[in-house]
Amino acid sequence: MKPVSLLIFDLDGTLVDTLGDITASTNFVLGRFGRQPLEMQTVRRYVGDGIGKLVERSFGGRAENLAEAVALYKEHHRQNFTTHSALYPSVRATLECFSQIPKAVITNKSMEFCKPLLEHLGIVQHFDMIIGADSGLPLKPAPDAIFRIIEKHAISKEHAAIIGDGTTDIQAGKAAGIITCAVTYGFRSEEELKKAGPDYTIHTMADLKNIFVPVSV
Repeated sequence: MKPVSLLIFDLDGTLVDTLGDITASTNFVLGRFGRQPLEMQTVRRYVGDGIGKLVERSFGGRAENLAEAVALYKEHHRQNFTTHSALYPSVRATLECFSQIPKAVITNKSMEFCKPLLEHLGIVQHFDMIIGADSGLPLKPAPDAIFRIIEKHAISKEHAAIIGDGTTDIQAGKAAGIITCAVTYGFRSEEELKKAGPDYTIHTMADLKNIFVPVSV
């Protein structure tokens, strides 16, 4: 098994199934502009690159009132982001298995939703760093957030891993020179993820225990 001293997780589609609440907020915005709602599986393809891109894609690639639409999305989401969202199976138990090493979250979700969501689901205490879309760093697939976390913990790249359901997670990890692990139960297909070339692929969060062994530094 591979020794690791730092685990970095994506949020949406990796730790938490947020698709229902994201779809509800997206369709709220579309309704306010007189547009038809989207199926959840359509919205699934649009997430991963921040709220702006989600809204833009939902409007067919063009949104003349993008700023207004994003503001409406956030307004709705603030009141509804915990309505349907839930941890994926085995997430809580797996985080506890790696309790002796530091863990962090890097997400393209806005910070105003990240920590409250993790608090609501009872796992925020597992992460000593949470970096969101508006943390002042470039969004994934840029590796900047990974570099910041590695620097803070003084962990060598060969003992750090990123776990995520998106190609942006894998690309960011590769750009940073750390171990990459794709999860297939999230928002992207296994075929799409494999094209990104992750070092490991898992089908449940519990599978991490069969790949990595925690080593404190």
